[in-house]
Amino acid sequence: MHNFPTRHEARETTVTAVSSAFASDNAVAAHPKAMAAVIAANEGPTPSYGNDPLTLRAAERIKDTFDSPDADVLFAFTGTGANIIALASGIRPWHEILCSDVAHAIVDEAGGPVRISGATITALPSEDGIIDPAHLDRAVTRRGDVHHSQPRIVTITQSTESGRVWAPATIAAFVDHAHHLDLLVHVDGSRVANAIAALDTAPLQAVGDADIVTVGGTKNGMLFGDAILVRRPEHFEGIGFVQKQIGHLASKHRYVSAQFDALLGDGDWLALAAHANAMAARLSAGLAALGIRLTSPTEANEVFVDLPPAALAAVGEHFALEVIGRHRPVARFVCSWATSADDVDAALRTVEQALANCS
Repeated sequence: MHNFPTRHEARETTVTAVSSAFASDNAVAAHPKAMAAVIAANEGPTPSYGNDPLTLRAAERIKDTFDSPDADVLFAFTGTGANIIALASGIRPWHEILCSDVAHAIVDEAGGPVRISGATITALPSEDGIIDPAHLDRAVTRRGDVHHSQPRIVTITQSTESGRVWAPATIAAFVDHAHHLDLLVHVDGSRVANAIAALDTAPLQAVGDADIVTVGGTKNGMLFGDAILVRRPEHFEGIGFVQKQIGHLASKHRYVSAQFDALLGDGDWLALAAHANAMAARLSAGLAALGIRLTSPTEANEVFVDLPPAALAAVGEHFALEVIGRHRPVARFVCSWATSADDVDAALRTVEQALANCS
């Protein structure tokens, strides 16, 4: 039996691989425009802690992008930090956070939302991260029971951790049903730009009527930084204190917000995501043509495949890939703004050679 690494072990075992081109959209360099924006922001003194004109302008750009003029906007250094701020500020210690069984909030944030909020978090069954609204009905049946944590907020991811995209009608129906059950809705949008580009729809349509949205930047060309769009501030009182308590209220906030201002200002934020999606589609089609089974449909910028064990080991000698699961390992290829057609074709040649050598 082959002892494949788990999702987290893979992160340690792939460090010495030749190329990290497909390891993650976190692995690539920052886009030149993001770097230029940081450098341009480095001029003279300006008010600190997010009170500078650049941060205020970036916040307006985000509100305009998502057609949410009455929203508040905060910035954080990381996606995990942004999610924790969003979730913890909307709940109390006796509350329950609901999420999918593959959600970043429960799988990849080291219990952060639970530690900071004091609430519990419960995974609901999903199809590649997309939750049937009926599961919400079952989750709220013990409301009012003092012995049970009280469901208060559900977090969903757009695009999902399995590379799927919530269609506008699907996410609208889900959010509306959650609201009908008196649940708040958080959208983890670390890759929301990829979802918007894939759907070719207005950004607000890609998140439904969500109450709070994490708007990803790091995975889409920025040096660092994600934003938090608080569409209903009345439900997230004290969110600024949570941001401060966990160390994400940067004194020199402008170095985070400048990147959003630059990439949102001229449409690059979506253009970069669309490019990543196109490269993933090229890779997915090429792998399918080689007879490789896709374990999830390729709908955004991630490609999940079932490679034979020997071929997976051979490919791993050339490309760092995250391998998810121990008993039935799935290899993940992630494309980014920096992925080129040559990168994709090189990966396909590597996989083809690996399959030939293992046949």
